[in-house]
Amino acid sequence: MSDESETTSEPAQPWGELFALTIDRFSTTVEGMHDAIVRPWFRFAGPAAPQLRGAYAIATSSVYRSVRGVASIVGRVSDSFLSTSTVEPTPRSDAVQAFTNAIWGDELERRDSAMAIGLAIRDRHGSAVELETEALARAFPTASGHLVVLLHGLGQTERCFSASDTVPGLAETLSLSTFTPVPVRYNSGRSVADTGEELAVLLEELIEHWPVRVTEIAFVGYSMGGLVARAATASGHADARRWIDTVRHVVTIAAPHSGSPIEKAVEVAERSLRVAPQTRPLGAFLSQRSAGIRDLRSGTDLPGAIDGIKHHLIGAVITSDASHPVGSLIGDLIVRPVSATGPEVAAHNRHLIGGRRHYDILDDPSIADRILGWIDPSVASALSD
Repeated sequence: MSDESETTSEPAQPWGELFALTIDRFSTTVEGMHDAIVRPWFRFAGPAAPQLRGAYAIATSSVYRSVRGVASIVGRVSDSFLSTSTVEPTPRSDAVQAFTNAIWGDELERRDSAMAIGLAIRDRHGSAVELETEALARAFPTASGHLVVLLHGLGQTERCFSASDTVPGLAETLSLSTFTPVPVRYNSGRSVADTGEELAVLLEELIEHWPVRVTEIAFVGYSMGGLVARAATASGHADARRWIDTVRHVVTIAAPHSGSPIEKAVEVAERSLRVAPQTRPLGAFLSQRSAGIRDLRSGTDLPGAIDGIKHHLIGAVITSDASHPVGSLIGDLIVRPVSATGPEVAAHNRHLIGGRRHYDILDDPSIADRILGWIDPSVASALSD
């Protein structure tokens, strides 16, 4: 990705709305637990119990309504002051917004909130790029006809593919090939299927306005991004999109093709907490997690293969020996190897890396070399010489 694109200012995010939503969700949970814990004790009041219970309900509900009301007012006032200002996107603010979208992204979208991340191509600074030829040419001045679409994971942004102080970024390494990295940011709280369909539409418009004719597309999806890549190609194939005929490779890295044990455990916890009145509000709180998170419970119902597209699956385990039984059992602490290299996907290559956790797998330099070997072998060979 080029250094020539300039950082652009964007409207300030409505952080006040996020503050109010957070207070609303947590205070509602605390209120429910408070009521469930205290209510049984009124039976010891004898005949006065109904009156005491009613007075208590009025008093406590008023307090919690006041807390939510004050939070709402503070949020609206804060956002009204910020509404006319613009800011430059920063990794920190983008990370907070992405995390919030992971948890409540579908709810933010239903509210038509400006905090909901819109699906968009991003430049190297994190700014959204208009799907217009001149804008794309400015953002990608060395654009080629070979595109590699980069899709981040849950609660992340495309910056997960960028270089850090200690390791080279996957995006930078891939840019040394004949492919132009095209980072995409999306609302990871939406359902994978919905995001895939929207991405399929976006790619149709992208190739129409790309500065040069697009002849080949590859996808690289990390974690949830791997599922989004599969959903996009499935949607593109079903709707006979023009770009689908140019797709040659789909690479997934630590993607939960058959689900993540973490989300499965949360589902069990939600059901268990709903059993007792005192913990039922906690169960209700967990039930408010986003559609995107729920999709990680068992993966998604996606086709295993599309003619002409090669799938390459990469997984990781925390043990240095990739074949160690402990590594096979717990995987990278988020996704097990049987899911990351899922047999339900008709893959051309399956690769398992040892000694890596889910959130540091992208730091492994061997991943970039292996991906280049799959999608651009001639350049991979030249770089290794």
